[in-house]
Amino acid sequence: MATELQLFDLSRDAAADFYTTSKQFYVMKLDTNSRAALAGAANASSIGLLQNKPKIYEAAEVRNLGISKAVCGGDITIGNKVTGDSDSKIVEAGSGEYYIGMAMETGADGRVISVLMGFGYMP
Repeated sequence: MATELQLFDLSRDAAADFYTTSKQFYVMKLDTNSRAALAGAANASSIGLLQNKPKIYEAAEVRNLGISKAVCGGDITIGNKVTGDSDSKIVEAGSGEYYIGMAMETGADGRVISVLMGFGYMP
């Protein structure tokens, strides 16, 4: 069962409508206007995981530190580092990729799991 622990959330205007597209718990980045946008590509400069369902220009709460729920984009093994995929879902990070945290449980495509937030680089 996915759990959460809020330590630090960023609040930025939403770059798109994440309410009707249901992108809660997806990987986010800042766009060129400093708005919260879907990361959209593996290894994008991610800022965390979306915690709410804002409409465009409403406050998007993005978890940057703590434990967050996240939507899986494939099979994930507990304890492995995770990054975003082209759909902004989490997948296991590989060599030479930046990661946003560590999986706290096993997951599969579409499943929501807990991620211990912590940014870094996989050598």
